[in-house]
Amino acid sequence: MPYHRIACIAFVAAAVAIISQMSSVLSVLEPEFAEPIPNVTIPVGRDVSLPCVVSNLGNYKVAWIHIDRKMILAVHKHVIARIPRFSMSHDGQKTWMLNINGVRASDKGIYMCQVNTDPMISQVGYVQVVVPPNIVDDESSTSSVAVREGLNISLTCKAKGNPEPRIVWKRENGFNITVDRRKKVEKQHGNVLNLTKVSRADMGSYLCIASNGIPPSVSKRIVLDIEFSPTLVVPNQLVGAPLGTDVTIDCLTEAYPRPISFWSFQESRNMIFSGSKYYIVTNENGYKAHMKLTIRSLSPEDYGSYRCVTKNSLGEAEGSMRIYEIPRPFQNPKSTSGLLNGAAHIGKKFY
Repeated sequence: MPYHRIACIAFVAAAVAIISQMSSVLSVLEPEFAEPIPNVTIPVGRDVSLPCVVSNLGNYKVAWIHIDRKMILAVHKHVIARIPRFSMSHDGQKTWMLNINGVRASDKGIYMCQVNTDPMISQVGYVQVVVPPNIVDDESSTSSVAVREGLNISLTCKAKGNPEPRIVWKRENGFNITVDRRKKVEKQHGNVLNLTKVSRADMGSYLCIASNGIPPSVSKRIVLDIEFSPTLVVPNQLVGAPLGTDVTIDCLTEAYPRPISFWSFQESRNMIFSGSKYYIVTNENGYKAHMKLTIRSLSPEDYGSYRCVTKNSLGEAEGSMRIYEIPRPFQNPKSTSGLLNGAAHIGKKFY
């Protein structure tokens, strides 16, 4: 046989052997994961997709399992779990995608992508679901709290979320918080705000603000009422005024609960009401009030002692002041006018 024919036959035989060897190698390639499953942090309510990238899948199947729930979610393209928010998708190549719509807090945990080889191969990814804070009203102080002056009070505020929310307390008016009689702070941290020996200056609205880095932060407004019996101050106990003029007297009061306040004329012991003779106005600012009584066109019988009285469920207070007559300042318009006319006349003579 010629040499070139022998060489050709040998080449063909070698080529067949190589192809056969390659086919044998290809036929034994097992599935493997081409990429890891990423760990995902997702806010509650958003959508998320977890990819499982598998090479050489062949006739094997991909399955998704929620480890924390011990639940098979999907096998190949079929969703097993009866949760409409879960679905499967495949890009026609290597990627098998688990899709979750409207993520809930219960969806957090470890997800496993599994291939049914023998032995089975798998990989996992973690879904962290972050939840903005929410104040739990049932475990927090009511929106309005009352306590007697001088006693202690604790305000409570509980919040849920993921990560765990942090609580900070502030006063709505921007004033400092008196946590004890010797310490004042702009803000206080913690679920419980302890106030010792409260005074009327501590009265007002307190804000419990919960935040965990996931917007939005939330707050609860708690109104703290300090109850105390009325106190009263009379700025001027003696007021002089001429006949025929108007005069105003006043009282400064503090009380809570809100008091009933009135004026009376001690000589007649009658309560005074607004009308043509009297004008009464009360300007309130929280637990403080400024009572004013104006008496118009004073007559002789208007001189005497007046009382301002304030009462609430815890007690009462009163103050008195006396209006007395003083002379009217001397004025003589006619003689003043005559002098001016005379001066003008004299001026004409000399100039």
